Amino acid sequence: MSFLQEFKIFIKSILTWIYLLLGFSFFFFLFPQPLNSLAIQFLSRIQQDLLPSGVQLIVTNPLSAFLAQLQISLLLAFIFTLPFFLYKIMKFLLPALYPNEKKALIRTLFPSTFLFFAGCLFAYFLLIPATFTVLYPYAIAIEAVPFFSVQEFITLVFGIMLVCGIMFLLPVFMVFLTFFGIIKPDFWKKNWRYALLIFVIFSAIITPDGTGITMGILAAPLTGLYFLGNLIAARKR
Repeated sequence: MSFLQEFKIFIKSILTWIYLLLGFSFFFFLFPQPLNSLAIQFLSRIQQDLLPSGVQLIVTNPLSAFLAQLQISLLLAFIFTLPFFLYKIMKFLLPALYPNEKKALIRTLFPSTFLFFAGCLFAYFLLIPATFTVLYPYAIAIEAVPFFSVQEFITLVFGIMLVCGIMFLLPVFMVFLTFFGIIKPDFWKKNWRYALLIFVIFSAIITPDGTGITMGILAAPLTGLYFLGNLIAARKR
């Protein structure tokens, strides 16, 4: 079977999820009313939770406000439908796997969902507030007016949340690579120092403050997740 045929089958397998994603997007965008939708209420909530005191959101044109609401609706719909998306992906892969591989894949559905949401919540309640708290005093120090465009705010918040959610799946990836024989269990134990260096570098890239505070906040749980993945992978000897 060609790649194009496989791709068509894959699209058909996730078509239900696409419809569900669009349905939830319209729901968040329109309910209970377009000018006071769940998306707008959520934006107001994250503004209260994450935006430092004295910093205001701005829009440069009316289209920006509309696109911001649409963007939030899509992102919320994606997060809410993620478990179903993972289920569809697994259902697509299962026919090509052996029975023991099928069981292993199914068992990762709940841990993967849990770790992803844990990463998103970690970013929302710890990493993003710390990042804003550290960065905005620099604007005040140079007597600049602290504004934040709505779209940049949404992109940064959800971007960091999604990246953290994916990074928190580290133990799942480690166990998968070990289970399928791609990487030996001893590899994780022997190379933990290099892994820590990668975590520090990557954390420094996605947390832009120069103090190292937010870098440490992100690198610490990643290190813990790495050793957790190492312990689980070691049982696959």
